[in-house]
Amino acid sequence: MQRLTVLLALMALDAGGAETHALSLAQQLKKRGVHVIMASHGGKLTSELEKSGIEHIILPLDRKTPSSLLYSVKGLSGIVKKYGVDIIHAHARIPAWVSQWVTYFTGCPYITTSHGIYSTSWGMGFLTTWGRKIIAVSEDVKNHLINNFKVDAGKICVIPNGIDLEKFNPRVDSTPIIKELGIKPDDFIIVYISRLMGARGEIALKLIEALPEIQSSFPTAKLVIVGEGDKYSAVKTLAEEYNGRMRDNKVIVTGARLDTPLLMNTAHVAVGVGRVALEAMAMEKPVIVAGEAGFMGVLAPENFEQARKHNFSGRGSDEKTEAPALARAIKQLLEDPGRGHELGIFGRQVVKKYFSIEVMTDQILKVYQQVIEERGQSPFSGDQC
Repeated sequence: MQRLTVLLALMALDAGGAETHALSLAQQLKKRGVHVIMASHGGKLTSELEKSGIEHIILPLDRKTPSSLLYSVKGLSGIVKKYGVDIIHAHARIPAWVSQWVTYFTGCPYITTSHGIYSTSWGMGFLTTWGRKIIAVSEDVKNHLINNFKVDAGKICVIPNGIDLEKFNPRVDSTPIIKELGIKPDDFIIVYISRLMGARGEIALKLIEALPEIQSSFPTAKLVIVGEGDKYSAVKTLAEEYNGRMRDNKVIVTGARLDTPLLMNTAHVAVGVGRVALEAMAMEKPVIVAGEAGFMGVLAPENFEQARKHNFSGRGSDEKTEAPALARAIKQLLEDPGRGHELGIFGRQVVKKYFSIEVMTDQILKVYQQVIEERGQSPFSGDQC
């Protein structure tokens, strides 16, 4: 049987939801005996990829200048020819646009994953291509593709991003992080992990704004903010001002980190959206879904299906994420640790059932097979999507 060769194309490999998913997918594909190659501009996750023995090739797939696009088309075409790539899987719009031309020059098919609600503006529309199949990470993303990009529904498979349950395991030892951050046994830890860019960076600022109300009932509450981006300086400055007023290190801003399971494991409450919400659930942490798209509040069995439909983004909620709502939800969880524990158990159970990386990889392999079979070649066996 011919070995399957897959090329994963991303803009970069910095710490983010799409990038972390692609890394986990690459590692799982390799475990299944697939020859995996990744191309991107590089970033903090490159070392993790190389530790797994997966080849990474640097190309300017994060840039849309004509020279960068041409260089990337030539680069990806060369990879396809050199390694006999069977299928390209693009995880952002620029890599997808480049892959379109690589398919034209080499005949190698490509598919895309739509990780969110993409802009339909004219400039970005020019760079938007989809390939033979599109993986949408949630039902509302699928509907967005159909309604706003006029994509044929038959080309779309809904496959959420998968979580590595071995990596995100509540039994990991966070002792080094507890010592590093100076966390005391009676501290109540609130963890927010995100790219601190644009509106998501604003959520971090609103959490700091909410902290006085939280500490009025829970004086030992501390907020840990993990990430980097254009709002990092503003978040860091506000944290330092607050700590100065409190004469204590109540807000800890770590910057971008790769040891997020250890950091998440310190949490009594996790705040986040998308993949971060799922990772916190896998760590058996109660989760507050709060993002730029809306405030859903405490994730529970009652609102789980709504959250799932919208990829745990806050979309579908009429309430905006504001400091009073954050303070109210966090206090509710801290006041009832028994409920928090029950929600944590529920979270890991549903991640295991619906969102494990093993299940997601099985489904993605079926998409690969279907596309390859449509070209009249089948390097491996399995069911269709």
